Amino acid sequence: MNHSKVYDMIVVGAGISGLSLACQVAKKGKQVLVLEGDNRIGGCLNTYYHDENDFWVEMGAHTFYASYTNLIALIQSSGLESSIEPRAKVGMKVFTDRHEKIMSGVSKWELLTSVPKLFFSKRDGKTVKEYFGNIVGKKNYDKVFNRMFSAVIVQNADDFSAEFFLKRRKTKSKEHPKSFILKKGMQSFMNALAETENITLLTGQKVVSVQKKNEVSVTTESGEEFNAKDITFAVTPSVAGGLLAEINSDLAAKLKEYTTKNILSRTVVLPKEKLSFDPVSFIIPLQGSCLSMVTRDVMEHKESRGFAFHFEENSIVKEEQEALMAKILGVDASDLGETIVANHRLPVLDLGHKERIQEIQKLAEQAGVYLTGNYFNGLSLEDCVERSGNESKRYLRNNS
Repeated sequence: MNHSKVYDMIVVGAGISGLSLACQVAKKGKQVLVLEGDNRIGGCLNTYYHDENDFWVEMGAHTFYASYTNLIALIQSSGLESSIEPRAKVGMKVFTDRHEKIMSGVSKWELLTSVPKLFFSKRDGKTVKEYFGNIVGKKNYDKVFNRMFSAVIVQNADDFSAEFFLKRRKTKSKEHPKSFILKKGMQSFMNALAETENITLLTGQKVVSVQKKNEVSVTTESGEEFNAKDITFAVTPSVAGGLLAEINSDLAAKLKEYTTKNILSRTVVLPKEKLSFDPVSFIIPLQGSCLSMVTRDVMEHKESRGFAFHFEENSIVKEEQEALMAKILGVDASDLGETIVANHRLPVLDLGHKERIQEIQKLAEQAGVYLTGNYFNGLSLEDCVERSGNESKRYLRNNS
């Protein structure tokens, strides 16, 4: 079916990158169509709502920070500022065969003798392992910090570009908590962005073909055809590369250079009385296939506690995942009941990322398309919103 309406822009992908760009463009009076292949919006912002007692758990991204000033501006403009809730100050743990203090396995002497190197070390051209291994000590890195850093980016941190890891930000809101969540979960933020005036959102519309001549023509898997003056790709680099093959083969090839990691997140909600350990914000296993366990303990609930365990996809089977989850939680596997699964794809930003992105930006401008996602400025939510803001400004300059 060919839809006759011609939109100002089509955005492919309804994650934080796609919706934040669509919101900023739509607020300038442009008609924006957002097409999402999944049956839900939000991408890596994925809140599981446990209907029995008004309880929710984040299965993907889980924290906002005061340094996320671009994202905070969107929260304010979407009417959700009153929903901001400071994260409760609960600790972090590592797990060997039991819960231990976060720094329990670190050699204090090696750390003390290595940390001064921080003042003379540069991140440029170094991997996380090369840069931080020098600062915290190689033994400390291999024993503890590799697992800590891998938990942050939900993938093995060794070959990740140090330049794009734990980036320092110059801006910080003084009016908001240092770290915070939303009362109804991150999905509420995605829903608010999607309800922006001038945005039309369609889910279950996987884009399979894009043609670009005087206008853009997009065909979905269901046979629907949509038209627009411009297009933004807010999907993984490999998917964007596949869709751009007929528009600009050089750009498509450059995007396909990225490696992505598929992450499986398995979530469980349990009655508080079944658990014997104190509230924690997250637990990092120091061995095994679980990258991290993130909790809902930062926002206390009178009846329940919730936990999201992140595994690299296909690393171990479901039964082994649940056995490890039970061990970390200190319960029997039979106590877990139904576990909820979500899948996420994350790019690997390895050495050469800055140069690759510069080339991608140049080729995108030549092709007359817009690109956003977590593979530009970095993996954080603020990185995504910042990139989308820059692309929306470029679009509005071109269409003023």
